[in-house]
Amino acid sequence: MAKIVMSEFEVELPPNWKDQGMITLTMPSTDPKVRPNIIVTVERLQNPTDLNSYFDKIKKSVQARGINSFKVLSEKDVALSGIPAKMMICTWDLAAMKTMMGPKAANLEHIQDGQMVQQIQVSCLRNTVAINLTASFPAEQFELYSRPFQNFIKGFKFL
Repeated sequence: MAKIVMSEFEVELPPNWKDQGMITLTMPSTDPKVRPNIIVTVERLQNPTDLNSYFDKIKKSVQARGINSFKVLSEKDVALSGIPAKMMICTWDLAAMKTMMGPKAANLEHIQDGQMVQQIQVSCLRNTVAINLTASFPAEQFELYSRPFQNFIKGFKFL
């Protein structure tokens, strides 16, 4: 029987259940305004696809958010636990995202123009399971916070 194991609990899954969804991991920060996080998403694909096609779909969905300051800074081939993966680093202005959100952004008054975010997106396919790792950090602290993310990737293992 499959099980999900987290730092505070574990739970066995009934045989006919599928683990598809996301978890968010929060990294430590010395800045009380910064909550760097890693989002791990598991997607069970209906149809087999190749990594390049899947990654292109992911990239287009990120671009389709409509944040006018969004830019892809780099893309490269990497590996996740020895499995081929694709990595993208992108950036945008938080204020542009806040504007795009309209009235839903009422609790984001603290965001000012020019607060840039950089995000790492790593995508990997294993059979018909897609794994996406997404980490977002303040652009000026990107190098600092991307190091623990890189270590997280190195420790990733498929069962």
